[in-house]
Amino acid sequence: MNFKFPDMANLFERFLRWAVNILILYIIFILAIGLVKTLAAGRILLGNESFTVGFPLVISDILSFLVIIELFKGFVDYFKAKRFSLHGLLDPAIIFVLREMIVSLYGEQPDWKTLLGFSLLILVLAVARTLAVKFSPSEEHT
Repeated sequence: MNFKFPDMANLFERFLRWAVNILILYIIFILAIGLVKTLAAGRILLGNESFTVGFPLVISDILSFLVIIELFKGFVDYFKAKRFSLHGLLDPAIIFVLREMIVSLYGEQPDWKTLLGFSLLILVLAVARTLAVKFSPSEEHT
């Protein structure tokens, strides 16, 4: 009897494709739940609370949802290209820092050191993203 082992690389690729498809479905499910919760948070504005109390909460929810979208976009890009792109990872980081800065501005009046720290961090991330795009490897080298 001639027993032949299956091609392990092919088996691994099929399993990886299957696992990635399940993860993408899970990401879509999580995004749908996040969207419903973000939209439902709008009822705070229509409730008994004043607009000035509810507005920062709604803005925070929307900005958090945008961070999650960017993060999941990075995951899906990784699944497609089978490699991480630095500029794809820096996008959610920049959005997250902007979110934190906006939430802190709505919450309380931050001191100048905090604003300077946020500004420098955004500047460094923006420069890093620009350099990552400018010096990214070409498609023929991957």
